[in-house]
Amino acid sequence: MHERIQRTIARLLFVFCCAVPTLFTCLCILVTWTPWYHQHALQNLEAEFSLATGLSIEIEDFEKTTPSGFCLLGVTIREPETTHEIARIRKIEHITEAGEVTILLQQPEIQAAELKGIWQLLHQRFLCRPDLTAIPIRASANDLTLHSRTGAVTLKDVDAWIVPHNNAVEATLACLPANSIYDTPINIMVRRDRSGQHPATRWSLDTRGTALPCSAIADFLPEMEKLGVNAEFAGTMTWQIEKKHWWIDLGGSRFTDVALDRIFERNSHRLSGTATFEFDRCRIDPHSKRSDISGSIVAKNGQMGRSLLLAANQNCGFEIRLQDRLIDQHGDIPFDLLGLGFNVNNAQINLTGTCRNEVGYEGFPANVALCLDGFPIVFSTPQTLNSLSVLNVVAPSYSVAVPMSDQTDWLMNVLIPPSRPMPTNEPRIRSANNWRGGPTISQPQ
Repeated sequence: MHERIQRTIARLLFVFCCAVPTLFTCLCILVTWTPWYHQHALQNLEAEFSLATGLSIEIEDFEKTTPSGFCLLGVTIREPETTHEIARIRKIEHITEAGEVTILLQQPEIQAAELKGIWQLLHQRFLCRPDLTAIPIRASANDLTLHSRTGAVTLKDVDAWIVPHNNAVEATLACLPANSIYDTPINIMVRRDRSGQHPATRWSLDTRGTALPCSAIADFLPEMEKLGVNAEFAGTMTWQIEKKHWWIDLGGSRFTDVALDRIFERNSHRLSGTATFEFDRCRIDPHSKRSDISGSIVAKNGQMGRSLLLAANQNCGFEIRLQDRLIDQHGDIPFDLLGLGFNVNNAQINLTGTCRNEVGYEGFPANVALCLDGFPIVFSTPQTLNSLSVLNVVAPSYSVAVPMSDQTDWLMNVLIPPSRPMPTNEPRIRSANNWRGGPTISQPQ
């Protein structure tokens, strides 16, 4: 081959195999530095995360820190239909290394009213999809703040793990309230089990001595709002959800600083005071028609309506011994201590006065349930009651008897019971005519 041809081939090889790829690489690098490309990549990230989570994801900026990691800045998560804000995170660092995903969240803020959306995100989009939980995931957060209508709760040292198993996946969350005096973190575990005929999700909560404010999740569980703004929960809880079946176990748990007036605010009877509920056993399984509950209630410095005392006497056989000055007075009955133990076995219940178990009341007789100024007022009965007797105690006077049975259970959510008393007397106004002058009110002739 001629030398000139060899030089030409060498020059062409240099141009196409070296110069052109180098220029193309430099051009690609220059394009990635342009604001247009950065904004386009940011929009693709938002669309990808929104599609994966089913929520609306807004990202202010992002950085590609390493080939296996990236950083998101100013992340806002919204509900796609209502556009309500669910969470706001200042910074998210994501790294995939050695077959494990690590996520670091900086100053996340969560709206308690939208916790249902977060639960659906975790449950439906991740725990119920084995393809998304095939590798372990670990997440950590600094100063997680939970906003609710009653205020904000800050959690520190937040760590979470998602670990796949054979036919199951577990998500574990460990955290500690910022104002807690304990060093042992609260443990929350969610397990999705696919080994049975129907997949089941089980919640487990162990506060490990730390008291959790019930008001923080009142927007997520409205029942917690009825306990009052100062109510706290401590102990363990297990809750399992299956298809058309659920059960809950509160054995070993305790609710403190419960406002009884909030519980009875929509009841015709009146009861006030600050109470503590303790559950030694508490297994409720509606599907199996099983209720195994054992515990106690202790309330101090409150008042009880006379109608509630009368209902307890008529339906539960409680003995009432009011002092003479209380008989002549009108209004509610004050009390210093209310102590009542309860043992529920399906349709049967035992109520026992426990005032003598409290400090300073050891000399009281047995079965004292209510006392004032050092004198017993109410004594419980040793007999076993049926559950309907207890319902009749708190039921309003205008409540009606409902024929409950296995055959009529499905009608309980269809036929609504009366919510207020119906008029029993005939109305005094029999007719109404258009006013044409003269007095608006007159005695009948």
